[in-house]
Amino acid sequence: MKIFPAIDILNEKCVRLFKGDYKKATVYSEDPIKMINKWSEHGAEWIHIVDLDGARKGKPISKALITKMINKSSVKIQIGGGIRDLDSIEYYLSIGVERVILGSVAIENKNDFVNTAVSKYGSDRIIISVDSENGFVKSDGWIRSTKISSKELISNMISSGVTNFIYTDIEKDGTFQGVSIETIESITKEYHLNLIVAGGISSIDDIKNLEKLNVDGVIIGKAFYENHLNPSVISEFK
Repeated sequence: MKIFPAIDILNEKCVRLFKGDYKKATVYSEDPIKMINKWSEHGAEWIHIVDLDGARKGKPISKALITKMINKSSVKIQIGGGIRDLDSIEYYLSIGVERVILGSVAIENKNDFVNTAVSKYGSDRIIISVDSENGFVKSDGWIRSTKISSKELISNMISSGVTNFIYTDIEKDGTFQGVSIETIESITKEYHLNLIVAGGISSIDDIKNLEKLNVDGVIIGKAFYENHLNPSVISEFK
């Protein structure tokens, strides 16, 4: 199982939100480039980057900064935030991003956009973000609520050829309350998929409990930035 340190970018700074609330953003670094190098030095093979400005505005905003981050690091990158057309996917893949995360555009999935992306770039390059609150997904940087359940979105995306997913429990995100093990177990039993989990992970036990469910990876942000977890765990899980 892989550990993905998270770098969320807002106003070109490395931040973390509390339950996805932009008004509750804490700045942890003025220089995201230094952060990507820090996690690399701790043994990270992957970094999870989110362009929060892009997620909120519906188009990539921090492309120049993210390009610099990639050019100055050798780690693998998965990136999301405002990616809603093939041109944006093409751009990120062309600068060395390994996987592109689709969220809001997957919920709408007009003209079976996701299947088009998977067919063009391969299922290993596209990952779907399932951002769940009370069992229903949210979009537009977690600002807009929908009536689509998490499992409905997963089913729809599997039908579109998707194999890779990120599941985030918004209610747990940034709270240090642990993960929703029952929910994750239900998903892994019901669907054949590669699953990365985010939201609330704050202890070794959380990581080990998810490993028992054959989860592919975990995304850790605030727990690292506020020293609830020692970054040495990155090298313990590969």
